[in-house]
Amino acid sequence: MAQSIVSTVVGKLGELLIKEVNFLQGVDEELRSLQSDFQWFQAFLKDADATIQGGNERAKTWVNQVRDVAYDAEDAIDTYIFKIHRHRRGSHGCFSSLMTTDACHPSRLTILHDLGIEIGKIKKRAEDISANRSKYGIDSVGATSSDSLTSNEARLPLSWKQTPVVEEVDVVGFDEDVKKLVQLLLAEDEGTQDTQRRRPVISIVGMGGLGKTTLAKKVFSNPTIKQHFACHAWVYVSQAYTDRELVESIAKQFAVVDQKRMNKLKDDELKKVVYEHLKERKYLVVTDDVWTRRAWDNIKEVLPEMTNGSKVLLTTRNREVALHADRQSPPFDLKLLGEEESWELFCKKAIPTKCNKHCPPKLETIGRQMVEKCGGLPLAIVVLGGLAMRKEQSEEEWRKLLKSVSWQLREGEDQISKILALSYHHLPYYMKPCFLYFAMFPEDSLINARDLMLKWIAEGFIEARGEETMEEVAEEYLEELVHRSLIQVAERSLLGVITTCRIHDLLLDLAISEAKGTNFLLVTKTSNNNNERNIITLQKTRRLALHDKESLDIAQQYPTDSTRSLRTITLFDSDPWNLNLTTLCDKFLTAIARHFVLGGFLYDYVDHNNPGLFMSFQIPRILISMKLLRVIDLHNLEIIVPNAIGELIHLRYLNVRVVRSKPLPSSIGELTNLQTLQIHNIFFAIELPSEIWKSNLRYLNCSPLFSIKGQPSVNSLSNLQTISCIKAGKWLYKGLDKMANLRNLTISGINNSHGKALSDFLGKLNNLLELELWAKFPSYEHEIPTSVLTASHHKHLRCVYLKAKLERLPDVNTQCLLTNLIELTLSDSFLGEDPLVTLGKLDNLQVLKLWDDAFVGKEMICLEKGFPQLKEFYFVGLDSLEEWKIEDEAMPRLRKLVINRCLKLVMLPHGLGRITNLRELEVWFMPVAFTQRLKENDGEDWDKVRHVPSVNIRS
Repeated sequence: MAQSIVSTVVGKLGELLIKEVNFLQGVDEELRSLQSDFQWFQAFLKDADATIQGGNERAKTWVNQVRDVAYDAEDAIDTYIFKIHRHRRGSHGCFSSLMTTDACHPSRLTILHDLGIEIGKIKKRAEDISANRSKYGIDSVGATSSDSLTSNEARLPLSWKQTPVVEEVDVVGFDEDVKKLVQLLLAEDEGTQDTQRRRPVISIVGMGGLGKTTLAKKVFSNPTIKQHFACHAWVYVSQAYTDRELVESIAKQFAVVDQKRMNKLKDDELKKVVYEHLKERKYLVVTDDVWTRRAWDNIKEVLPEMTNGSKVLLTTRNREVALHADRQSPPFDLKLLGEEESWELFCKKAIPTKCNKHCPPKLETIGRQMVEKCGGLPLAIVVLGGLAMRKEQSEEEWRKLLKSVSWQLREGEDQISKILALSYHHLPYYMKPCFLYFAMFPEDSLINARDLMLKWIAEGFIEARGEETMEEVAEEYLEELVHRSLIQVAERSLLGVITTCRIHDLLLDLAISEAKGTNFLLVTKTSNNNNERNIITLQKTRRLALHDKESLDIAQQYPTDSTRSLRTITLFDSDPWNLNLTTLCDKFLTAIARHFVLGGFLYDYVDHNNPGLFMSFQIPRILISMKLLRVIDLHNLEIIVPNAIGELIHLRYLNVRVVRSKPLPSSIGELTNLQTLQIHNIFFAIELPSEIWKSNLRYLNCSPLFSIKGQPSVNSLSNLQTISCIKAGKWLYKGLDKMANLRNLTISGINNSHGKALSDFLGKLNNLLELELWAKFPSYEHEIPTSVLTASHHKHLRCVYLKAKLERLPDVNTQCLLTNLIELTLSDSFLGEDPLVTLGKLDNLQVLKLWDDAFVGKEMICLEKGFPQLKEFYFVGLDSLEEWKIEDEAMPRLRKLVINRCLKLVMLPHGLGRITNLRELEVWFMPVAFTQRLKENDGEDWDKVRHVPSVNIRS
């Protein structure tokens, strides 16, 4: 970590000296000298970081001092940039701030004087730290280290695209365990008619990292299990659960109620609704990572104890929890891997090549010695294997790694945590902050990968490399963490890109420990809050993560001075809070003319003509003096973004939920460093200021009802990667030819007049990967002309979603927008001609979704050899469809079929029985006559789906 922040400071000093060469006269030599000092620190730390982190206390103290002085140097540089920005705007700038006195707009000489003093102090400390290397015998640290990263390894090109990765499902040693658990879940309940057994709970018990979740996933996804139970749900519990979250998770997966109704139900009401829904159903619920008996007691309230074959599969580290859940079902104790199983798993991870499944003989002895250190724990084995995979397959490199492992495990220390830490220490320095960033997430969080990578970019962890964009480099970093088994993939897109991920709780503990120990991050949560200790830590930390709304209340008690160096504040909560208004800060960002503070709340006259009308909104005092902020993520708060937001010139990432009356001020255009802007409010139509077009955004994400005033500036859109989602308007007609780098585009509110502009616009977006077009409501009144779909030169376009009336589909035999698609969704298209005849010719199409009157004819047919690559097919809400036919050799690769609310469809096509690869069939909300035909062994259509492992029917 020290090397990462030192490298950042070296880069910032160089950039500052270039940009401010004229203004900095008088202190430029001091800055150059300081840059030289940090370059020496950088060179010394380059090969020593991993070793220093290991155990040499003198070296660790020295590195901590380097890190702290680097943080202070970064603060000094960023504070100077902030002050000079205010100076150049002058005291009569556009911001309506409470800080408009002369003291807030110091002269150039004052700014330089202050900078000179700060740089002088920092340089003196840097010189003392440099002298301490020799004074305390630290000169040789890292120079002869056998286990630290070589400079070559740190700069090796990432090769994850060519190297297969061992996913969780590939973990060895579970075959017999899976068979036993499947048998237990399929077993009929025992007991006489008078003493029938209630719903059993089968528990998997074992220590952390043993693979309980992995085993449960294998069982949960088993085709026989899928077919045996009518409905299934997976619930992550963890230590940080809330009762409401658990119940909502079950309700959503079982489709008990829609979100709108769920939000209106009280806790007890929702539990009753879920309970009643499950009473007549044969269900399987997996409750993963249950820590306490109380957690199970809360879950079981919604799980009926019927004798219809329903089951619960529970994973826990605590045997007492398993016995408490069901004393009649002995816990399934998960054992450590044996010697050969451990070795097989290590080889799968360390040598994942298709042509060589075994370890080279010259490496086997060394490798087995390393594996022995893991004690049969799968997590430790795959993490160590991930580290070995990044090393050269030579005896010399593996001996170094063995020596490193043995050194980490000296003196009988906890070997598992040390092996996990070893993999972190061996990360290239520039990837360490990317891993530590996971420390801010609550346990068992499902992490949005795109948002995570946008934050990495905003934090400065990612730099463009060659012709690759920062987004592409960030994607490679995340894949590298997956290859090293430090991060788990939860889901990938059809393009193979990670969409969601998570971190094992043992690795999360490691990240939290390292992050806090290096002042990288502080997590505040009410469950383990120590306010006094946090205040001390916060004075040095760079990032603050708040895990619940109570944490924000606590954080407001922190002294202003303790938060001055914060760069990031992120708030986590399951749902938007029930607050009317909130503002970003008090002194620094307040733009409200009339207000007063009472009891920690700020009261604003929302209606100045009616002083008796007040709306209250809480002030996060934690943000008062954060003039150096780069990342603000408060998307669960409904807030007012004040005009003074434009003064946060370092801001690169802003994610907020805004009020209807004051969506965004025009000063947003002053944030020239802003890269990501996410603005939410799904209930109101909101118009954003035209100044947004002046920024240098890379990612713009809004709600579908949002629009932007004016037209884009032709000079400020070259970096834009994503627009999602903006209403069509004047902006479609000018400046869009500059969006050459646009990858993802979603446009809502399209009407009949936008056809030509859309055609012209799309014809210029040669790098587009994903496209969504939504018609203005009601969508059946607004048509997208075929000319839009015939736009050429879209060789990269892979995913298209069209929610609008379509004139007709284009001829796919010629070059058109649909030619290379992998996924296509049509909704409200009202096509009269059978779309399958045309779409079946798309050679690359893997997913097709036809929703809500996408087709209004009576008959559809998959022609012979049509849809050669199709894997998933969805029919939803096709109200006119009566008959569907499948000809020979059509859809040979189809694996999943979903039919939902096609109320006139009489039966399944005869050709379905010839699709032998079909693995999942879901039939939802279809007429009784249709579902009766699918009755097992008795229905007229049963023979058509007899070969399908998972048939799920919901009435």
